[in-house]
Amino acid sequence: MAEAQLSLNLDIKHDASLSDFAGPGWMSIIDAVRQLHVGLIGQLYLFGSPATGKSHLLSAICESFIEMDKSAICLSLNELIHTDVNVLSSLENFSLIAIDDLEVLEQSSQWQEALFHLINRSREGQRQLLFASNKPATELPFQLRDLLTRLAQAPAFKVPTGHDLADRQALLQSILRRRGWQFDERIINHLLTEGPHRIGAMMEVLNYIQPMFSNLGRSNISKAVISDALRTIDEQTLAAELADIAQETQVDNDAADQDQHTQHTMPLDF
Repeated sequence: MAEAQLSLNLDIKHDASLSDFAGPGWMSIIDAVRQLHVGLIGQLYLFGSPATGKSHLLSAICESFIEMDKSAICLSLNELIHTDVNVLSSLENFSLIAIDDLEVLEQSSQWQEALFHLINRSREGQRQLLFASNKPATELPFQLRDLLTRLAQAPAFKVPTGHDLADRQALLQSILRRRGWQFDERIINHLLTEGPHRIGAMMEVLNYIQPMFSNLGRSNISKAVISDALRTIDEQTLAAELADIAQETQVDNDAADQDQHTQHTMPLDF
């Protein structure tokens, strides 16, 4: 069962490289990754808002381990939470185990316990662990306190929000170079200055406009095509901003509901 379930996300996204994170905002995180490479640290915990590049970074770190002839696996708990919990068994044979979307374990005490045991087994086998979540470990609403203690022991870093132009520029240039894509400078500048700031959203826009140029030579790119690309960037950026607003509203509503529930369940003080 576990072997079958692992096929859900065994593949490392090879379209990810540590060179994507050459911007100044990522320097401290990349330094920590280098320490992970040489075994100076055994765990690393990354957190930040959605679409800020955490999953892309996890894939890049796993890829860097594979390039060092080590084994690595990257798992998204968001994909696995509704499958057999035994998927986490026997993973400690990998040199690096990367666990993404950690916050979804709030839904299941059974999965929390499974992760706790995986961490213990990995430590015994001197394997390395990498975690990513939307929240710091201290803010995860897990029932299993021992798991929170284990997670809090890992060096933790908040990923950049993407508001720094240099961070976005470094990532965009690295991706374009690796993929062999070339765009008119007007498109690049517009994407960097007017496009989404969050890395995940920027990459989605990039993937959205690329097919517009896939069958065109550089000499065949007309002003109309460039105008269409700029308009598409604006439309997709607006859609991303609206999605961010909706998500922030949902988070605020959830927090308000939780506060109301806490008030109703607090004991009366006589």
